[in-house]
Amino acid sequence: MTMEPAESVSDPQPSPRMVRKIVCAYQPGIMSGDWLQTWRRLDRLLDRSGFKVKALLEPLEDLPPDADLVVVMPELQEAAEAVVQPGVQVLLTSPQAAASVFAQLIERLTAGTELTAERTTPAERNGPTIVTYRGSQRID
Repeated sequence: MTMEPAESVSDPQPSPRMVRKIVCAYQPGIMSGDWLQTWRRLDRLLDRSGFKVKALLEPLEDLPPDADLVVVMPELQEAAEAVVQPGVQVLLTSPQAAASVFAQLIERLTAGTELTAERTTPAERNGPTIVTYRGSQRID
């Protein structure tokens, strides 16, 4: 009886996690203007990058159950990890470091190896066209 060598089975690459909703979470009752600007920065960056990802600003205790990524300040890391669903990543940043952290996040989404997101179509990016008329003459 001869035994054939066992075939080596390579581990399949895990598929990237689809990101549809990112929550910038804050401590209930305490939200600084800097953190509000951090959320706005993320929302605009996602829009300009052409990703179909919704950025939300929510208190840490009321996180939506379908959040794919939670962004918090470093001092809220333990509280965030206690309330997020299993498998949801927690991204730490301060308002001052947010620009570089969000740029790295966009690079990760663009690479599509660990995280990925749907892209908007050109029609969705441009949105509706607003046309102005004076009488029956179109003004461009």
